[in-house]
Amino acid sequence: MQNKKWVRFFIYIMLAAMIGSTLFMVIEPLIMPL
Repeated sequence: MQNKKWVRFFIYIMLAAMIGSTLFMVIEPLIMPL
């Protein structure tokens, strides 16, 4: 059970990183002109 918990935690981190990088790529061009 402990292993599954860590796997799920790792998957959540990977998803958060993917979403964060995508948002950064979308928002960066809007911030740069400022």
